[in-house]
Amino acid sequence: MRLLESIKKFRQLSLNFRGNGEIPHREIMMLKLIKHHSGEGGITISSLSAHLEISKPAVSQMINSLEDKNYVERITPKSDRRMVYVRLTELGEEALGVAFHEMQKKLEIYLEKMGEEDMATLIALLDKLHRIMKEDLREEREEKEQ
Repeated sequence: MRLLESIKKFRQLSLNFRGNGEIPHREIMMLKLIKHHSGEGGITISSLSAHLEISKPAVSQMINSLEDKNYVERITPKSDRRMVYVRLTELGEEALGVAFHEMQKKLEIYLEKMGEEDMATLIALLDKLHRIMKEDLREEREEKEQ
């Protein structure tokens, strides 16, 4: 139970983190996902939904918010008008860069306060927990397929 409570506390902190004072953490993560998984033309709502494991309407709602801020744009190729791609605008690229710079500065402060050895231990333990959880999820999926 203590682990779940600790994870919940971190999740609440990260959801409220605003790297540049304007964009919520979840939108920063969406911008990052768009940047790193976009091809030349962008990425589809369906792909974003699959990566995030959230519904297409939830992704669309977040994209609408980012579009209102001019951080992303929707592109409809002439070759297939049914497809809609999302890609970062220059303003979105800039906002993402500022947000990550702010996050990096914060992390450096935390590292300094925590100490390198404790931080290395924490990272190693989190990586280990991630591997265990990932393996467990893989095993659950395999059991469901059988």
